[in-house]
Amino acid sequence: MHKNKSKLIPKLIIALPVISVLISIILISIGTIYTIKHTFEKELKQTEEEFFKNLKYTTKQRIDLTFNVIDALYKNHTLDKNNTVLLIRNVMDKFRWPDNGYIFIFDSKGNTIYHINHAFIGQNRWNIERNGQKIVQMIINAALKHPEGTFVKYAAYFPNKKSMEKISYVKYYKPLDLVIGTGIYLNYLDKNLIAKKQKQKELLNDVIKIILLVSFISMIITMFIMYLLSIIVNKLFRVYDKTIQSEKHKLFIRANFDALTGLCNRECFMQKLKDAYYDSIRNNKKFAVLFIDIDYFKQINDTDGHKVGDKVLKILAERLKKSVRKTDVVSRFGGDEFLVLLKDIHSIEDVIIYTQRILEEIKKEIEINSKKYYVTGSIGISIYPDNGEDLDKLIIYADIAMYQSKNDGKDRFNFYNIDYNKKAEDYLSLKQEIMQGLKNKEFEIYFQPQFDKFEYLYGSEVLVRWNHPDKGFLYPEKFIPYAIELGLIDKIDLYVFEEAVKTYKHWYEKGYNPGVLSWNVTMCQLQKNDFFSEIKEIINKYKINPGILNLEITEESIMKNPQISIKMLNLIKELGISISVDDFGTGYSSLAYLKKLPIDKIKIDQSFISDIPYNRDDVIITKAIINLGKNLDLKVVAEGVKTKIQRQFVIDKGCDFIQGEYYSMPIDKNHFEEKYLKVIYGSEQI
Repeated sequence: MHKNKSKLIPKLIIALPVISVLISIILISIGTIYTIKHTFEKELKQTEEEFFKNLKYTTKQRIDLTFNVIDALYKNHTLDKNNTVLLIRNVMDKFRWPDNGYIFIFDSKGNTIYHINHAFIGQNRWNIERNGQKIVQMIINAALKHPEGTFVKYAAYFPNKKSMEKISYVKYYKPLDLVIGTGIYLNYLDKNLIAKKQKQKELLNDVIKIILLVSFISMIITMFIMYLLSIIVNKLFRVYDKTIQSEKHKLFIRANFDALTGLCNRECFMQKLKDAYYDSIRNNKKFAVLFIDIDYFKQINDTDGHKVGDKVLKILAERLKKSVRKTDVVSRFGGDEFLVLLKDIHSIEDVIIYTQRILEEIKKEIEINSKKYYVTGSIGISIYPDNGEDLDKLIIYADIAMYQSKNDGKDRFNFYNIDYNKKAEDYLSLKQEIMQGLKNKEFEIYFQPQFDKFEYLYGSEVLVRWNHPDKGFLYPEKFIPYAIELGLIDKIDLYVFEEAVKTYKHWYEKGYNPGVLSWNVTMCQLQKNDFFSEIKEIINKYKINPGILNLEITEESIMKNPQISIKMLNLIKELGISISVDDFGTGYSSLAYLKKLPIDKIKIDQSFISDIPYNRDDVIITKAIINLGKNLDLKVVAEGVKTKIQRQFVIDKGCDFIQGEYYSMPIDKNHFEEKYLKVIYGSEQI
């Protein structure tokens, strides 16, 4: 079908331009003929106007000349009236006019004094009537009424006795009682117009012949050119057709395969999974989904860069393909995660054999640029139909089982256990609920005040609570761990930060001084490329002084990747934001890294505060942390202070700021404003 259509191309290349040329010629011809006719009509109209314009001029000129001649004859000769009239007749006979027309002279009684036709001379023509008009009377009366000269239009007989329209210019010469006039038959105009029309018709016929000739020649030339072009275009089309097919194939590859590894991508894998599902239904077969995460891959990216990491992934992709059958599907699911679809499995033992083979291939030594790398894999497995028929859930179940393998020590695999089903359901629903909660602004911000050793308000730490529409009021421990696991913690933290900045801005505009705003971030945020720009954007949006902001990050988060932490925290520091290490004392931080971190404060974890001064170990640790902070020139914050004794203890040991239930539990912004901001800042002690 495609080839048959391509054969039409040469014919279309010829036909379409020829049709276009033909239509163009027809339109141009019609337009040309219309334009010529319109021009001819204007020319005829102009001829008629010029005729009458010339008629008025020439007739008046003749009469004025005759009038002057008669006046000269009368004044320069001492003759009686009769002899003067005879002299006038002789002179008039000698006049020869270059154009049509003649001179006639009457007296006021209608007697013909002179006429080009001498037969009329001496006749009284007062009562001559033509078509109901007494012409001589009309002429004489008009002349008497307008002695200076006027035009008269009337009907007259042409020499062939045919009634014709005539126009005269008349003037009265009073000394001799003469009416002088000249007349011209308007059929001269008709003759002129007829002659013009004949010329125009001949010209139009010539133009039409030329148009037809040019059109015919143009059609022949066009068809010949189009024929040549059709041959060229047909050849080009074949080349382009091959190119298009090649590009389609490339687009198919891009749409269905991972650009780096060449493996089936996520969309392709889902289609293969559907195919396996339908095949399993028809043939009563089972299949397995393996979710593979590469252990220790992130360290390779962080230490040697993404180029080396990409080479590692390509090598692992080849190893995974070799580990399974050709009928099975290997997919790169994203980052360092892979999916494997094992089709047509007969027993769990089959799955175990392939999974162990995969683990062995992954842990083999990888050498790139003379450097050796070692990674392992954590694998989770779900089985159809044992673990259900929902394809999306089969992947999630395999993902959950993979996390179990990581928790068990990595370099191993786990089957999804039906006991995990409730966790998977909660996992799915909670993700949707968190996204919906952010959209509906269900997350609320709370502020816990911080005071200095003189019990003046220093600032507050912003915390989050979830006012869940079904589950009620939820504290962070009920949803934050899941948000971290689901990769949504950065969205919650950013939401909390913006809401807090907005609230602080509002308080400052009301004339309050709420002090320093502290907010928490996780390592997930520090690893995001756009974290810095997001923070900067919010600061610019609300035009708030970054000097009142304090970023808190846990010691454990920092030590997960201190190089990245130091780099990002330095950028934050350059904005003017102060930085605190939260939960200090629990993350086993290296003092060497602690010296390199651009921090301003350390916060003693509340687990060390809760049992002082009665727990000897906690007392020693708390004193050591405070001394360490002083030696490093850092401010020290004690959080979780509940009693007056605990407050006095940390103050005596040199702590700078106190936070805890002794002063206040975290409270919403309205209560915070009422309790701490509506009093004059600094005028009252707590």
